[in-house]
Amino acid sequence: MLTPKGRLGFEHPAMAGTALLHTDLTAANLIVTPRGLRLVDWAMATRGAPWIELAMLVPWLIAAGHTAEQAEHWLSRNPVWVVTKPALLDYFASKNAAKWQLKSRQSSAGWMHDLADWTARWADYRCGR
Repeated sequence: MLTPKGRLGFEHPAMAGTALLHTDLTAANLIVTPRGLRLVDWAMATRGAPWIELAMLVPWLIAAGHTAEQAEHWLSRNPVWVVTKPALLDYFASKNAAKWQLKSRQSSAGWMHDLADWTARWADYRCGR
């Protein structure tokens, strides 16, 4: 099982925790069945603070057509999101965007460039507040 640093490539003391995190909630890893939602492909399972899972959703909500503000508004229905310090979310968004910008410069893979764009939008929103 990965640590937040092992999964994300950056760390912060507030990222530590014991919650089991999937950290890869892409559409391909969510299967809707008559009995409910199933999460598959736990290859990136991580233990950490529960807010990390929500933060990892932001780029995918942006990919689905939401603005960063709309994504955060939707996530604010979760009490964990509400109590997470804004400076911590700023840090996470900035570090995650920087990571994907670097990776996208080193790769021609379209999905990496998409993630670089989506994470940058969130970081821009957080920094422009």
